[in-house]
Amino acid sequence: MAEAHENGHDARRRRTRRALQESASQLFDAQGYESTTVAQIARRADVSERTFYMHFPTKEDLLFAHVGDYATLAARTAHETASPHAVERVRAGMQALIDASTSDAAVARQAAIRAAIGARGDVPRALATQLIHLARGLAVQVSADTGAAVADVAPMVGAALGAVEGAGLDAGLRGIAVDERRAAMLRALDAALRGFREPPVGASHPSG
Repeated sequence: MAEAHENGHDARRRRTRRALQESASQLFDAQGYESTTVAQIARRADVSERTFYMHFPTKEDLLFAHVGDYATLAARTAHETASPHAVERVRAGMQALIDASTSDAAVARQAAIRAAIGARGDVPRALATQLIHLARGLAVQVSADTGAAVADVAPMVGAALGAVEGAGLDAGLRGIAVDERRAAMLRALDAALRGFREPPVGASHPSG
């Protein structure tokens, strides 16, 4: 999402990244992820291979770039949420990420590809890097807005992010529709945060 203060260079960079992502999505749909080359993606986007690598180190980085792109959205949404409770701000930020990823047609179409890569057993470096950036940014933002310690917010973010990512990958492997995928991710999000909303075991309750 473009910022109000975005300059000409930033706008061109954003448009180029988007053109590469859309070109890749079209090629992945037409001929498959493995059969699509960086050269083909660059040519379809009408840029050079050198330009591609200025934006994405690898084809896999392009596939998972949306996670990093949505990190700012998640943190901004958490910041703008009125609730004084850290857990509610975390939920709002994560829901914004879910909404964005399931409403973007190119990103949504690539869910099965990302799930297949994730199912190999090792978390792709491109994804791991983006998830760490997102989790840290959201935890720091919520901490700054609520006064809660980062160490207390980080487990909420980690639980929410892991649950949502897991639900999304499972949905991608099963090839379910986007609306069902979104619903599954939201259920996973609420399940992950439920324990952070409930009083700890043994806590005293006010008498009725």
